[in-house]
Amino acid sequence: MMKKVLMMSMCSALLLVGCNKTSQQDQAVKKEQKSAEQKPVSKPDNSCIQIHAAIQKINQASKIEDLNQINEKLKACVPSLKNDEQLKLINASTAMYQRFLKQDYTDKTARAFEAFGYAVLEQKQRDPKKVIQTQKKLFDQLSPRDQYLLQHNGEVYIDLLYQGEGMFTYRRQPNYLVDVFSKALTADQKEFLTRMAKDNQDIFYNDGALAVSWKELTERALFWEKFIQKYPKSHFISDAKLLFNEYRYFIFFGLDNTPVSDEYAPNTWIDKDALQQIRFLSTQSQSSLAKPAQQFLKFIATPVEERKAQFKIDSTEKNGDKKSNYQITHEQLEQLLKFDSPWNTEVYRDCHIDAVCIDTN
Repeated sequence: MMKKVLMMSMCSALLLVGCNKTSQQDQAVKKEQKSAEQKPVSKPDNSCIQIHAAIQKINQASKIEDLNQINEKLKACVPSLKNDEQLKLINASTAMYQRFLKQDYTDKTARAFEAFGYAVLEQKQRDPKKVIQTQKKLFDQLSPRDQYLLQHNGEVYIDLLYQGEGMFTYRRQPNYLVDVFSKALTADQKEFLTRMAKDNQDIFYNDGALAVSWKELTERALFWEKFIQKYPKSHFISDAKLLFNEYRYFIFFGLDNTPVSDEYAPNTWIDKDALQQIRFLSTQSQSSLAKPAQQFLKFIATPVEERKAQFKIDSTEKNGDKKSNYQITHEQLEQLLKFDSPWNTEVYRDCHIDAVCIDTN
């Protein structure tokens, strides 16, 4: 009888050890996901409670001093707020900067701003303030708001951004949300904002072409794949998936002026750097990108006539126009990989201008 009791006690102990181990692992994951929520939160003062109302007052007639006052108050208030309030303020501050930087152009002021942008491009340092000094007549043709924003470019996170194709726009510098919010946020939110701020210091597209290397493109896709796996319940999970899908598509298809290939066929041109990255991905068994990379390599080794029999693609458009070989090849590859183009969407979220994604419609 004693032997039975002893055996049951030993079994119970082993089960407890197993349960405790699993419980500890679960707690560790939860602790990482909610680290910011577990920090002691001090009671916000009245000015913090009223900050939403103050933010709403900022518009395109506001001054630098108004914006700076709000930003300083945000830095002081954010650590004392609950996470849902912090996230609301991220959205509110993003909309605040959009209002502050909004421009209403006439034909005349639009032409003047375009001319000013070209003057910036012609200058080696691309410094708007130096163009102001050297192109006084051109500067005087700008709208009063353009003049004001350009005079304060670089202050309170205002940034005149070159978008490519001779176009400029105003934006909030991506490191704003990192500086003002990230220290008080959860681990996943901080990691999201920090990575976005890093990637978006410079433009991603330029004149219908990638402005980053194929290696950088691949690294970004792998980063967001790991982020999705690590933080499946993140507040930013939808945008992380959007970024992963976008980078994944461009790895295999490129853009109009930086295609991976023209014909994707044996004995035809294929960008050697793009191909190198796809071959690398085909060896990464732990990544979901390995399978499409392997499929891609098999696809480009398959003769064109053989592919026509394998993939059922209409050779004409709905209006009766004949499709180009390039278009047919793209559709074959999309059918094989089952990737949707980032452009096939009614609402495009721009994830390459700030530390958060922004609806552009």
